[in-house]
Amino acid sequence: MANQDIVQQLVSSVVSNPDLFSSLVEHPYSTLRDVTGAEEVSKEEASEAVAAVSLLGNGKPLDFGNLAEIASILLSENGNSVHNMAANLLSEESTATPSPADLIATLANVNFEKGLAGIDLSDGFGLDDVLGIAGALLGGKK
Repeated sequence: MANQDIVQQLVSSVVSNPDLFSSLVEHPYSTLRDVTGAEEVSKEEASEAVAAVSLLGNGKPLDFGNLAEIASILLSENGNSVHNMAANLLSEESTATPSPADLIATLANVNFEKGLAGIDLSDGFGLDDVLGIAGALLGGKK
């Protein structure tokens, strides 16, 4: 299953059932297995899903072409543990993380039909896209 498919399923599931968010923080592998129906979830898939949820939940644009690299860096910063990564990026104890309710509310507004989640690149990369990315990074609206 492609990483974008996993992320879309996970985001949709978390938005419709917010209890899954805390499950993702505490049990990333089993949560992904439950959401996707997969028998096995690799470390790469789990780390990509956690990284994507963190970025999207914080209102940051996400280019799925770079997700594996981003997840790899975040995984290495968290002792090569998806559980540590999820706890550090998504838990309420993390000072850099908005509340779970805020993360879920932001996830509800993600549009996966666009080339970069939350940014429409179908017309090329123009000033509107630069402003959209800047706004997302600075905490503005997408």
